[in-house]
Amino acid sequence: MKKYLSLLLILVFNIMWLVSCGNKDVPTEQEKSIAVSVKKSKNSGIENKDTFTGTTKVATETSVTAEMPGIVEKIYVSLGQEVKKGDVLLTLKGNDVNNSVNQSKTALDLAQANYNNTTSGSIENQKNQLENSLKLAQLQYDEAKRNYDIYTTLHQADAISEDQYKKIELNFNQAKQQLEIAQKSYTTSTEKSIPELQELAEKQLKQAKVSYEIASKNLDKLTLVSPVNGIITTKNFDSNETISQQQPVFIISSPNTLEVNINVAQADINKFSSGQNLEVVIDGQTVNGKVQYVPLVVDPKTSLYQIKILIDNSSNTFKAGMSTEVNLSLEKNENTIIVPKKAVFEEDGKKYLYIVNDEKRAIKTSVETGIETANDIEIISGINSDNTIVVGGITLINDGSKVFPVEKED
Repeated sequence: MKKYLSLLLILVFNIMWLVSCGNKDVPTEQEKSIAVSVKKSKNSGIENKDTFTGTTKVATETSVTAEMPGIVEKIYVSLGQEVKKGDVLLTLKGNDVNNSVNQSKTALDLAQANYNNTTSGSIENQKNQLENSLKLAQLQYDEAKRNYDIYTTLHQADAISEDQYKKIELNFNQAKQQLEIAQKSYTTSTEKSIPELQELAEKQLKQAKVSYEIASKNLDKLTLVSPVNGIITTKNFDSNETISQQQPVFIISSPNTLEVNINVAQADINKFSSGQNLEVVIDGQTVNGKVQYVPLVVDPKTSLYQIKILIDNSSNTFKAGMSTEVNLSLEKNENTIIVPKKAVFEEDGKKYLYIVNDEKRAIKTSVETGIETANDIEIISGINSDNTIVVGGITLINDGSKVFPVEKED
């Protein structure tokens, strides 16, 4: 029995020895590296912006209206044409005006002759003086009646204002009254004294001078000239059409300054102030814009505030109607450490990122952040510039994980 027990012990010992020898040839399992994307932290500038969209339009427009109604004789400019101050834009047909000037001049000559005869003291010329006064009054009445008939037609067509019509009507009534006075004076000349005749002649002379001056000034009104430098952007009449003073004949726009209007919500209105400089992007080009107007009252149609921004376009680089982006800088730091925003994660109210050390291990590091943009974030403390930061595969690793870093290009 003892013999068998000894053999059994020897057998068990040999088996254990063989097993231990066999384990020496099996290698221990090594820790595997986890592939992650990495990027170097860097010193750079960062800026947080709000972007608003708008469209350019001409900031300055001048409406050019004729000083008197009439029929267009010739137009000298076309849409889109550049004009200078003083350039002739159009002329009106002047038959009526020329006739009025001629009649007014004749009436003035008669009034002057009548006044000269009256003040000379010659009793023999009294009858001639009264006759001349009557002829003068008749001419003035005929001219006033002609103008009254013309302007009555224009008034009925809403081509002139009520104020203009009232003036013409008053002038007609005054001429009618003067004619009645002249007729009465002529028929009752024997009852008139020399001083009365002289006073009447003086009044008629003054009225004739005024009528002639008005008629002469109307000659200048036949030619419409540009009051400003700019571009013809609206032309409302053509040759042989009747123009009125109710509608501008031309609109002249200045392309040297463009306007951009942006609509902002209540939450953003306090970010803007008059005179503030803004970055405006037009057709891929960045230019400076200046806030001209910030409204105090919301637009009832849109429930938004419409802000007016002006852009210098003296080089005529841009056109009206172009789409724009207006960038408002909210916060900015010129020299700070920035990393991709996706590298930072939050746990228990604190922010962290992973730094890859020399042993290729991910080290969980607490950081303090600052300005954030859509892609980047400012690191105020916790890392240095040129640290290798894990930016991809963060959910696959833990603090101290062995990693295989793959550099991510910008």
